[in-house]
Amino acid sequence: MKRWFAYTLFAALTVLITAGTRLLPAAHAQAAMQSSMAQSAAPTGKSHGTFTVELVKPLDSKKLKEGDEVEARLTGGITLPNGSEVARGSKVTGHVTEAKARSKGGSESSLGIVFDKIVRAPGEEAPIKGVLQAVAPNPNSEVTTGGYIGYGGLNEATQKPAAPDTRKEPTPILNDQSTGVLGIKNMQLGPDGVLTSSGKEVKLDGGTRILLNVTM
Repeated sequence: MKRWFAYTLFAALTVLITAGTRLLPAAHAQAAMQSSMAQSAAPTGKSHGTFTVELVKPLDSKKLKEGDEVEARLTGGITLPNGSEVARGSKVTGHVTEAKARSKGGSESSLGIVFDKIVRAPGEEAPIKGVLQAVAPNPNSEVTTGGYIGYGGLNEATQKPAAPDTRKEPTPILNDQSTGVLGIKNMQLGPDGVLTSSGKEVKLDGGTRILLNVTM
């Protein structure tokens, strides 16, 4: 009887150990899957991308100071890392990191800007870190007339001066590979995203296009 009981107990333990061994890899696999899903769902802070904005108002380093707000808007719709859509024209805000006019005897003026958030709708904001990667003029700016003045009553064939050439150079269009300052004279963009100019101040017109290198 004791031998039969011992044999039965041994057999039962063998079955339990075997079942536990088979279940262990499945449990580990499930835990690994849950961990992977949690990591993919959690914000990593390492999602990178680029998109273009246009300035809402002109900027002048002579009139700005560190901390002043800068407002722009998306030139096209984008998709955030979480899959949500942000429409063209949505507001993107940032702030001035430095603003300096060229001092007497100085060599350059400077303007630094960082963009902080996208405003999808009132109360719906997505934080970003947007550093300037490229800058170009407003491609929709009006063509100048050149200030031509007519001379009525005179022999136009011999007296009217030649009208100035008002043709404009094609305005550069930014793309994901654009870098630096395109189509704006005497202005450079440093690797830190700070604009510098040999002029008295750094000026950017309203509508200036800026390609941002964005971390979310």
